[in-house]
Amino acid sequence: MERGVFYDTVNETFHVRSPGDVIKRMLLGLILALVIGTAHAQSSAVAWIYTASDGSIVRVNTANGAIIDAYRLPLSPAFNVYGPAAIVSSGGRFVAYTAIDNLTGTNNRQLVVYDTQVGAIRFTYDLTGVSDGALDFERTGRSASFDEAAQTFAFGLVRGGAWELVVANLASESIAGDAPLTNDQAAIENGLPVVEVVRGTAVRFFILPLGAGYVREYTAYLWAPGQTVTNVGASSAFADVLPSSSEIAVPIHNPDLPSAGDPNGPSLAYNGVDLVRNGRVSMLYDGQLDIRQVWWIAGGSQVLLEGFNPASGADVYKVYDRGGAVIGEISGALEDVHATPDGFAGLYPSGGGAGLAVVTTADGTLTTASVWGTGDPTARLVFVQQ
Repeated sequence: MERGVFYDTVNETFHVRSPGDVIKRMLLGLILALVIGTAHAQSSAVAWIYTASDGSIVRVNTANGAIIDAYRLPLSPAFNVYGPAAIVSSGGRFVAYTAIDNLTGTNNRQLVVYDTQVGAIRFTYDLTGVSDGALDFERTGRSASFDEAAQTFAFGLVRGGAWELVVANLASESIAGDAPLTNDQAAIENGLPVVEVVRGTAVRFFILPLGAGYVREYTAYLWAPGQTVTNVGASSAFADVLPSSSEIAVPIHNPDLPSAGDPNGPSLAYNGVDLVRNGRVSMLYDGQLDIRQVWWIAGGSQVLLEGFNPASGADVYKVYDRGGAVIGEISGALEDVHATPDGFAGLYPSGGGAGLAVVTTADGTLTTASVWGTGDPTARLVFVQQ
């Protein structure tokens, strides 16, 4: 089987991995089928809820639903509306979001990075001509788009049919290298640059074709301002990286094993997960589930699979330990899933708004508790600080 390459952000080296499968799962509007139970003792974590209707951030204790604090993200002059998404750096210092001017008839857009530590906007970038869905973090928000220690932030966009990859220096409030990378300079395919990880000013990314179906694997590239673009192997849009060890969990299709999905049909028929660390690969196999997405959860001690079970006709979340043993599964559909120290959390539709569900898995119970809610349908879970 052909192998790809994974960038170890801790040791700044590249490691071999199995090819990744890619799919985007939209869960908006689905009814949560989780059974809300009694909350078990939870380790302390903070859920960051972003609400686009007013640009607010509400930080919620995942153990008991208590609101820690709440504030409104600032707008630059002449902008009056917030965009649909936000992302937060791994330590919670920086928040990136978009602003819109819908009063003058120009529909100007701007990317904004706010520094919560100093309480000020640190960077802005003109998004005039960038349409909805043509900014990478509005599709796949990744905390790894920031290097908080280096105070850098990378993002990709498409404007007028051409793409740009930008590395922002938040300390100097400027563009690293003075200019973005463009597809003409890179001489690679058209599409949307999607940032996977940033290390200083070095960016690992792949190109996601717009208006096309998803495929199992994309070419990964590495670039830093002042350097040429390098092909570094294969990539998956929805692989999950464990920050503490740089291990990667990526859904795969193994043609030698049975799969729940039809490999010749519309499904990509993922039937396993590669767990990769320092070039060593272990695999979880699941022939009962048509896997769509995976996450490291519970501090990296478990792996969460989301997918469709044809036998039950239900969307399910299935939890494995590192040795491949099944911990359990629950039916339902969550949006904006994030790991917590004891399991995972996500939003579900509730009363025209959204509720925050926290699922405890580390103790083997898969107990679900609804800890917080809002009547605002624009709420998004954008980060869980552990």
